[in-house]
This record gives sequence, C-alpha cells and structure tokens, in this order.
Amino acid sequence: MSCGGLVLLPTLVGTSDAPAAVRRADPVPLARPVPAEVPEIARAVPLWTPGHGPHTKFRPAARPRELVLSFDDGPDLRGTPVILNELDRRGLKGIFFVTGWRLTGQRPEDFARRELLRKIAAHGHLVANHTLDHHNLCQKPGEQAVQIDGNAEIIAQATGVRPLLFRAPYGAFCHSLEAALAARELPDIGWNLDPQDWKNGSEDAVYRYLVGKLARLEGRGILLLHDTHLASVRALPRALDWLARENRRAVAEGREPVTIVSYDVLVPPRPIAESGLEHLVADLAADVGGSVERLFR
Repeated sequence: MSCGGLVLLPTLVGTSDAPAAVRRADPVPLARPVPAEVPEIARAVPLWTPGHGPHTKFRPAARPRELVLSFDDGPDLRGTPVILNELDRRGLKGIFFVTGWRLTGQRPEDFARRELLRKIAAHGHLVANHTLDHHNLCQKPGEQAVQIDGNAEIIAQATGVRPLLFRAPYGAFCHSLEAALAARELPDIGWNLDPQDWKNGSEDAVYRYLVGKLARLEGRGILLLHDTHLASVRALPRALDWLARENRRAVAEGREPVTIVSYDVLVPPRPIAESGLEHLVADLAADVGGSVERLFR
C-alpha cells in the first residue's frame, strides 16, 4: 500500500464529543469488541505530538523535510468527500482517524457515512482508530477497552481491515492508556502541526497557519486537520497549491522541497503471516527440480 514520497510540483495541500442523543440513536448490532489479533511489531513507533506533553518521545531530525496528512473526527458527509476528492486528484494518501459514533445507526446518513468509510479505504487511504465517542481516555480509564476495541470492530466490519494506528482524542496520554495500546500493539500517532480549526472557523486563518509553518518546516511534520470543520476543508486545496509553487521555486533554487509522504512511514513493519501453503510450494519446487535434474543425467 506504499505510495512512496511525492514532491508536489504540479500542486500542495479540536474537537468535541458527539452529542449523546446522536450516539444512542439506532445503533447497529455489533459483535462483542475484542482486541485485534495482529503479528508482533518489529519496532516501536515513537509518539509525535506536543499534545502528549512530557511523554513525547519524538524529536524530529532536521532532514528530510516531509509531511504526513491526517484528518480527525470523521467521516463527515460534507467535508470528507471534498478532502477525499482533493487527495485523489493529486495522488496523495492520508490517514483518516475516525470516530465510531458516526458509523452506527440505521438512518440514511448513517449508511452513507459507512459507505464513505469504505470509499476512503478503497481509494488507498488509511482508516485509523480515534475511539468510539471521542472521550479523554486518561480521564475515563475504565472506558479504554470498549472505546478502543469497539471502534476497531466497527472499522473492521465496514472495511474488512482492523485499524493499524490510533490517535488519542485531545492528545491525551497516560501510563494506563500506554499499557492498553501496548497490549493491542497499536501505535499512538500524534501531530506537530495543528491550526486548531476546531476553535478557529476562519479559512484564511487556517491557510496562513499552514503556509507559515510549512515555509519553516524542518524534518517530518504530521499535519492535523479535521474533515468535520469546513475552514480546514476549504483551506487545504489553497495550501497544497501554495506548497506546489514553493516546491517548484525550491527545486529551481537548489533548496530542499517539502515532500508529502504516505502514511506507511508511520505503520510498523509486520511479518507476513504464513498461509500454510509455503511448505507445499517448497516441496513441489523441490520435486520439479529433481525431475529436471534426472532428465539431464
């Protein structure tokens, strides 16, 4: 699923709990949430966000200049399709950290959001876990299992794939959450670029923030936008266009451009599980090789 690094020469690119009444409306029957069974992670993925405070383990190197695109709190029927079309048009891949309450229910909009989630995955973007109800899991540690596993189950039922990454609402981080995620071998991915669109509804303000930060970006940036906030949805194409122009200028002047990279830089390498056919294929190859050898004796 890797898309490799992309240098954009043609063109660049908060939060609140769901209302309780919406979360309770006509839930889709779900299997009892269980932790995802995944192979052993070969290496640890560091935390990336200032929101994780003193627990942050990541210190970006000065080079290369890279950008990962991530979107929280959706899927949203207004904003997410616009962002999805914009990324697809430019050949970019992003991470969509989704909340499960938007994906339950039997209303037409509930079915539409589940279909939109399948479209995100089918277009090669990564669907990741942002809990069921966007609760602060360090303030409510008793909810950690159901919030993480319940959302993983919803995502798996909709897309056929369990989420490989997690983002804590509000950037919350504590030792109990760290232990819960470690038990599930689920890396917690934060951010270091955040226009705080959830409290600033101005498209121009989001755009100015993005341009200012990207102009001075060193090392890898993980951009946090919300596909539920139209200020970011509308500012994203403008910022991507600006970055494309700036990248062309940087290349012409011999400076390092900002490369938008795929989410695979954050996903830990995992061993490929054996299918059970490996030994059969090996035996068959050995038999064929032996037969060929006998023909030429």
